[in-house]
Amino acid sequence: MSHLDIVDEHYADTPYMTRSRANLVKAIIEDNNAKDIIEIGFFHGKSSCYIAAILEDQDAGHLSTFDLSKARDKEPNIEEMLAKTGLSHRVTPFFAKRSYTWELQRLITASPRPQFDFCFFDGGHTWDNTGFGVLLIDMLLRPGGLILLDDMDWTIGGSQYYQNNPGRMKPYDMDEREAPAVRRVWETILPHLGYEQVCEYREFQLGLARKKIV
Repeated sequence: MSHLDIVDEHYADTPYMTRSRANLVKAIIEDNNAKDIIEIGFFHGKSSCYIAAILEDQDAGHLSTFDLSKARDKEPNIEEMLAKTGLSHRVTPFFAKRSYTWELQRLITASPRPQFDFCFFDGGHTWDNTGFGVLLIDMLLRPGGLILLDDMDWTIGGSQYYQNNPGRMKPYDMDEREAPAVRRVWETILPHLGYEQVCEYREFQLGLARKKIV
């Protein structure tokens, strides 16, 4: 039994990552020999468990993953999920008080600065959070490193969270509410930084881009 199967055995119904999406991430990691991985946005921690399972099956690698401190209140939470699947040694969760961007700042200013092969980016989703987050991730990716953007077609207006909390939507102009912010980052910021758009997986709303090799 693979460790991916172990994750499914315990948490198949936990949102939001699916096994089919995990299989795609597995192929990307294996095809590119990615071992030093960073993830933005883990929520319950299911995607983190899947990534850890992939690394465990290849017997190499580590994941650093980031979310807000309130993620500890999820049932189940990431620490419980990792412990139950026996994958805690493959993952370091970071719980941000305010924003993952400041946690990334701590990595960027560390000496030596950590560097990663692959980033799974599934946090924020607004233009501000995704655009600035991608810029910070770029500073932590090795040349030739990959970034996989999730929720390419997400919009503020279409978000269930914002629909349930209309007051949170008021600061945004109508065009920003309707714009797929992650896709705008894919189309504008990543090319500006010199990234190659490797592939868009439309069935999963995922986009894969590669940092240029200097």
